[in-house]
Amino acid sequence: MSIKMIGDVDPNRLFCSGSFTKLLTTYVCLSLLSEKHSILEILDDDLFLDQISKPKQAKEFLRLFQDLIGNKFSLHDICSHYAGLPYTFDISNQELDLVEKGQSLKHHSILDENTFLSMCRSNLTPIYTNRCKFHYSEISIIFLGYLIEKIYHLKIEDLYDQYLFKKFNLKKSMFSRTKVSNVYCEDLSTKYDYPSVAILDHGYFCYSNGFFTTLNDMKILLENILNEPIFHIMTDLKIARAASNTIMNGLAVELRQINGDIIYGYEGLSYSGCNIWAYSTKHKQGFLTFTDDEEAAYPIIYDNWNYTVFDKAPLHTQQIYQHFLKNDFRDSATTDIPKEYQGHYKRVSLNETSLDLTFTVGNNFIVIRDPDEIKYDVTNFKNDYWIKGKDQIHGAKVGFVQSKQGHRYMYHDGTLYKKM
Repeated sequence: MSIKMIGDVDPNRLFCSGSFTKLLTTYVCLSLLSEKHSILEILDDDLFLDQISKPKQAKEFLRLFQDLIGNKFSLHDICSHYAGLPYTFDISNQELDLVEKGQSLKHHSILDENTFLSMCRSNLTPIYTNRCKFHYSEISIIFLGYLIEKIYHLKIEDLYDQYLFKKFNLKKSMFSRTKVSNVYCEDLSTKYDYPSVAILDHGYFCYSNGFFTTLNDMKILLENILNEPIFHIMTDLKIARAASNTIMNGLAVELRQINGDIIYGYEGLSYSGCNIWAYSTKHKQGFLTFTDDEEAAYPIIYDNWNYTVFDKAPLHTQQIYQHFLKNDFRDSATTDIPKEYQGHYKRVSLNETSLDLTFTVGNNFIVIRDPDEIKYDVTNFKNDYWIKGKDQIHGAKVGFVQSKQGHRYMYHDGTLYKKM
């Protein structure tokens, strides 16, 4: 089992790993739980989180999310992104006020615990009820990390130290809620609109973005974690759930199949750029790279195996979604977006950077970047507007708000646009 670095990047350069942190937060939380329970026995137990959430703050936090989602949920739902939670918080009134005062949007920097808990109570719109379909969610992993901290009276930093840094002898890696002083930064906000590329402290987004490392350390980490029993559970195809037609989600690990080969992988986009890796169980070989172009990284890696098209996700991984399509009534409509919000928009300042690009809100569509310009049809469901996805199923929320000063805004997945 070996991982090879490819691309012309300094292997000792410290960078923020971005969403790769989600995989590691899942790993360290499951590692702790495995010392007290059998992971396979508790994974699908809807009562398990209630049973271990004895401290008052943990119990209240869990109940908040149970009420939001509409019922109880399991570790499996959270770690496979099947709990129906959104990618990120809705834009808050406080954030809108700061933008109106001329400040850049800093959606991924929530440093105060009371503010974080307030956002959980007031600025979360679940997309689905539990176990309907996959939806990639920062909030899911943030929930897991924070809940484990409150149950066991510890810090996630301690788990990273115990189960990663000391165990695998990682000398140049760290977990931090604030931006590390010597970390490599690149302003990608002209290319991407995601809040994760904002150069700022992560605060309570640390559980999904707070791992800092080098390519050399990441190579050591990946080569070691591949042998770990917990990682074997995370990548077990028997418990994987479909994330798309060809991609499955294990427990915070992407899985693909082609010609009998199972490929593990994950990517992490941050203000340092995008790191991406993939490992072939057939060839017992993996590749790791770093780039400022997220889409370009995939062929760089998969061309090494001549993999261009992957097999369809197995039927057992799609059962939940197929049940959802067959049995769940979706009262969606093509209710027009209010005329006062239709028109042309500019993305608000990110990293002190403004764009000349014009974005559009039509009567039942929006045109934004993801990261290339794309037109999304919009549907109405329970009096909110949502991206219309495949099979006529709604996706992420499209929010429309008016500031105290009377300016109109549209937001989607943590990005904010101001009407011109």
